[in-house]
Amino acid sequence: MPLSVQAKLLRVLQNGEIQRLGADKPLHVDVRIIAATNRHLPDSIRDGHFRADLYHRLSVYPVPIPPLRERGNDVLMLAGHFLELNRARLGLRSMRLSPAAERAMLAYAWPGNVRELEHVISRAAVKLLSRGASRTQILTLEPELLDLERANGQFAALAPQPADDGIAAPACSLREAVEACQRQSILQALARCGDNWANAARDLDLDPSNLHKLARRLGLK
Repeated sequence: MPLSVQAKLLRVLQNGEIQRLGADKPLHVDVRIIAATNRHLPDSIRDGHFRADLYHRLSVYPVPIPPLRERGNDVLMLAGHFLELNRARLGLRSMRLSPAAERAMLAYAWPGNVRELEHVISRAAVKLLSRGASRTQILTLEPELLDLERANGQFAALAPQPADDGIAAPACSLREAVEACQRQSILQALARCGDNWANAARDLDLDPSNLHKLARRLGLK
């Protein structure tokens, strides 16, 4: 917020007073503030973008939230949650991670934190369906489906396998293949647009109402 607004918030915290626009007398308020930021505020104070006195007023009981890469097996717990969400959304019998996929996820640095983890699971599920996997089977996500970028020198993104490898893919109907492609396109657009449906509609060159209808038909909402 601008420095001028920071000064007004500081007054609320210090004196417990606010003054309505056009009013002559201040109002007394009793409030508690919970503030969050993804910035390093001491740097903002040094650069003149944040008031030091407001920072010390707000930073009474700081609760640092570690990034996903520092949370150990929480990655797998959260991955299990997103697996279940996508299982229900896509109408699957069951979906799980292979041991190799679990090791890859634990070794990855997750620069995008929980949001990136959510999108990795969603893309992998759609990709598996697009390859003809049956919804009635127990589906296992392998490392190549996660498509993780090289982050720690141990796991690199795997290139897509050629479609013509001499092995017939499991049969699926044209409708299922089209729906799988539509799901993947919508999920990728949402990932690019930060889960903003209006922006995703513009990205896909669709009317927003039509995108919502399509997403509901595909089980994405």
